Amino acid sequence: MIEQMKNGNSILLTILLSAVLTLHAQEPTDTTAYKSKITPLPNIGYSPDTKLVLGAFILAQFKPKRSGEATRPSNLMASVAFTFEKQTSIETYYNIVFPQEKWLWNGAVFFQRWPIRYWGVGPDTREEDEITIDYRNIALEQSLYRSINNGIYIGPKVHFRHMYDVNYKDEDNEPLDAPNITGGDGSTNLGIGLGGTWDKRNSILTPTENHYVEFSALFYSPNWLGDFSFQTYTLDVRKYFDFDTQGKTVMAFHGISKLNKGEVPFRDMSLLGGSKIMRGYIEGRFRDKVGLQVQTEYRQIIKGRFGMVLFAASGNVAPSLGNIELKKTKWTLGTGLRYNINKADPTYIRFDYGFGKDTSGFYLTLGEAF
Repeated sequence: MIEQMKNGNSILLTILLSAVLTLHAQEPTDTTAYKSKITPLPNIGYSPDTKLVLGAFILAQFKPKRSGEATRPSNLMASVAFTFEKQTSIETYYNIVFPQEKWLWNGAVFFQRWPIRYWGVGPDTREEDEITIDYRNIALEQSLYRSINNGIYIGPKVHFRHMYDVNYKDEDNEPLDAPNITGGDGSTNLGIGLGGTWDKRNSILTPTENHYVEFSALFYSPNWLGDFSFQTYTLDVRKYFDFDTQGKTVMAFHGISKLNKGEVPFRDMSLLGGSKIMRGYIEGRFRDKVGLQVQTEYRQIIKGRFGMVLFAASGNVAPSLGNIELKKTKWTLGTGLRYNINKADPTYIRFDYGFGKDTSGFYLTLGEAF
């Protein structure tokens, strides 16, 4: 099954890229029409948990045939990445907006050999508890939403993860026995559920106005290709204020909550930190069944393709919503620079520095944090 999944990943990537190239080749000659763009880039990145990332990256921005001016551009991002921390990933992410925005297809397919640093579960884990978990991970996330009315979409959502070849090492890189955690020996789980969005953003990759709200409920069970029984409820809310109506001065707000119930594998718990929220904390520095995180960001175009941001965030994790303690809330502050690689449909290379109490980190990646 593992080889079939790897091959399926490659086949899906080939199909998606072929479709994008075909759309690009059939680009209308009307000068007022949206012009597709395919941007190959070296995949050079950095974060506290990966250190230096090297590889290749391709970004396709396009509109399907018969899409009007009111239809927002679709995008597909594919990458191959390697790090000096012995991490490897092949990833594909896409947001396809169908003509007249009647349907939205969002998805991700990836394979990873991605050793992570692990401190345990809960908001009080200690630095000295750190170990390394090495594993292989094949995952697929898909949602297909149908327009209901005025930017409101609803539809099915699935999430599949197969984690295998799991082993543990201490700080001296010596083998360890598996800790007593759910999914510690690896697991396969399929979540089936329902999702919905209220999406009024003017852009998917670089929104500058209006709002985005998404809610999803996923149910995992041994009755359908699963090792554990649990449920995941996610709420993601974003709001953008454009102060000059040209996207040059923007204030953005973001809140996300993830609530899990049941036998939750450690890899599917709510994680605090990373390159998108709580920047400055390594992703997964704190994890538990429930997580609440909020952030705000001030974005300013300086000149031409260059911009800068200021951001702040706070969050926490706990075994249940009622156990969230304000006194244990974590926080981060930071700033960053932006460079726009597509003037016609702004898309930024992002360089951020975030810091919190006894933690900090640099991030170099593509696309806004939210």
